[in-house]
Amino acid sequence: MLTIDFSDELQRKIANFAIQVGQTPEQAVLEIIEERMDHQSAYNETAYLMQSEKNKERLDQAIRDIRDGIFEEKELKNG
Repeated sequence: MLTIDFSDELQRKIANFAIQVGQTPEQAVLEIIEERMDHQSAYNETAYLMQSEKNKERLDQAIRDIRDGIFEEKELKNG
C-alpha cells in the first residue's frame, strides 16, 4: 500500500475535481496517475522512433500536416 501526503490546498482541488467527474478522490487520483503513465509510454515510443533519421522525418512531416489541417479523422475502435 502506498500512502501519499497532499497539502490541504491540493486535497481540496482533488476533492473538487472528483466531485465534478463523479468519483471518489482516490479514484480520481489513480485515474490521473494511470493516464500520465499511459502518456509516458507514448513519449518513450516517440523518443525511440526519433532515433532513426527516417522515422524522425516522417514524424516531423506528420506534425506539419496536422498543423496545416491535412489529416483524416477516424473513429477509434476498442479491442
